[in-house]
Amino acid sequence: MKAVRTLLFVLLSVGVAAPVAASPAVPASAWPGVSDVLLNVAGPAPEAAWPGVPAAAWPGLKHSHFVGMGTPLKTAAWGCTDFNLQRLVAEWREFDGTEVSTSLGVPGISLYTKTVTVPDGCDTLYVTFDATGDEEVGTWFSCNVDGNFCNGGPTFGTRQTPGWISLQHIPLAGDIPQVDNNIHYTWCTPITGGQDHVVEIRMAAEQDGTGSFIEGEHFFIDASYTGGGCVQAAPAELP
Repeated sequence: MKAVRTLLFVLLSVGVAAPVAASPAVPASAWPGVSDVLLNVAGPAPEAAWPGVPAAAWPGLKHSHFVGMGTPLKTAAWGCTDFNLQRLVAEWREFDGTEVSTSLGVPGISLYTKTVTVPDGCDTLYVTFDATGDEEVGTWFSCNVDGNFCNGGPTFGTRQTPGWISLQHIPLAGDIPQVDNNIHYTWCTPITGGQDHVVEIRMAAEQDGTGSFIEGEHFFIDASYTGGGCVQAAPAELP
């Protein structure tokens, strides 16, 4: 009996000293409530890049929302698809105590020059300026696009010089010069969209050698689709 007890003790000692067999791995999905987040602890491979969604797939989202993000959008990308007015330029000048002057008759001086990209589909361009002006006799202006008059016809006051318009004039010779009066005018002209165009406003003294002055200018250039461009209106109905 003593020999049997000794044998059992030896076997028991061997069993305790032997390493415990590794238990089989259990997948994380088998553990209820255990999140996949635990699987990321060991630093798995990077996730696949998100494919992204093009802006066109978001209803109501306009391209203009992305101005300033990455490459700026070009004006021509807007397009003229209806009768809306698109402002291409809004600038001011001579709000610093200075003024522009000339004593030259036609063709005078270049008052303002700007290159604009007209959107696709536009057929009409509008050139507007506002300012304060003085003159000893009178001041004339012309609008040109790509070297051609916006309107090459004569007006009553400039009938000997087509393409020009008189915007200020002293009524009677010898009167006190006109000082600090408002000048405002807009030209419209047919245009081809999707292209760059050079816009110029010229200023001249009505009589060569007399003074014309301008200050506090604002310049605006707009474009639209009108279904035919800028055309001549019907004659005025006279009584």
